[in-house]
Amino acid sequence: MNGEQGNQLIDNNARWKGEVFTPLVNTLIAEIVQLGGEADLTRTFAQFRKEFEPALQQIRDRLMTTAMDRGLEP
Repeated sequence: MNGEQGNQLIDNNARWKGEVFTPLVNTLIAEIVQLGGEADLTRTFAQFRKEFEPALQQIRDRLMTTAMDRGLEP
């Protein structure tokens, strides 16, 4: 953890008590951190990002194309 609020999902959730996900997921992350599982969370988030980022990009691209078709300037 880098210690600055807002820089990482784990920090926001565990240290700063940010509501990043659902209440259950927030609780699980906090418990895992308390049990010393930050490395496990980091690996899990790294894998999650590999799958999540392309999905988000596809959604954004689809919505951007629709918006541009309706006249949005890039």
